[in-house]
Amino acid sequence: MSTICINDGDECTSDMGTFKPRRFVSRLKGLGWFMIVWILGREEKRLSRIALSELTDEQLADIGVTPAEARREAARPFWN
Repeated sequence: MSTICINDGDECTSDMGTFKPRRFVSRLKGLGWFMIVWILGREEKRLSRIALSELTDEQLADIGVTPAEARREAARPFWN
């Protein structure tokens, strides 16, 4: 079956129900923003772990972290 569109594509209907492009675009934008925030969060974690791996034993003792704990944390993948 063919699709019937009214109002210059604002709202299209077919046998499967109503398709609303504006709602779809809105959800797509929301997903895009979610992905950007997720990527930025992972980058922040990655940079923090790099900074942690560059601290000296004395600096680690100041923040209450052992060198073994720092190495273990710095070795974790960015998605964890």
